[in-house]
Amino acid sequence: MGEVSINAFDWSVAIIVVASLVYLSFVLTLADWLSALRQGQAVSLLPEREGRQPPLWTQIAMVIFGLALVVVMIYYLWIPLLVFPTITARVLDLVGLALYLIGLWFTLWARRTLGKYWGISTSQQVKLLDDHQLIQRGPYAFVRHPMYFGWWLAMLGLTLIYPVWMLLILFASSVLAFVGRARREETALAERFGRDWEAYAAQTRFLIPFVY
Repeated sequence: MGEVSINAFDWSVAIIVVASLVYLSFVLTLADWLSALRQGQAVSLLPEREGRQPPLWTQIAMVIFGLALVVVMIYYLWIPLLVFPTITARVLDLVGLALYLIGLWFTLWARRTLGKYWGISTSQQVKLLDDHQLIQRGPYAFVRHPMYFGWWLAMLGLTLIYPVWMLLILFASSVLAFVGRARREETALAERFGRDWEAYAAQTRFLIPFVY
């Protein structure tokens, strides 16, 4: 009976995680990005040349390649970091699930608050709309990059639920990547909004609410 309960819990957590990641990654993020890309309002995954975006099919191919790389990582790097006693593992599951859901909620809250001004920045470019506004409400009232913070919190939760090398590597790489992106985004926003940005930055935290 105890084994049945544990299996039911594990399956429930897995369904929650998979369903939410599919929604966030494909239904929300990918669909919105493709729509904005067609309208010239999103950053392309490849550098623009002479003001022209690469063909859509090349960017879709990059997305497919990225997904294939994740599958390969799952296959080769789903290796436990540590093996915990059953009770410890269950406590980590519960704490991790709580952190994951809070991080996911925070990310979606920030995404909804940003509205049409959301876009995907890359290692090379940041794009602001012609009528871009400096959003200072919702989670942006106390942290300047709440979507990144929410994602880190969710990734930390996932790593506690599934303590494997793949998730630890993804977590660490997302920290490095998003810090760089956040700084590039801030440079673009500072150039556009000047003193308004300086005043906003002076009263908010960079990446971690109330801390940093």
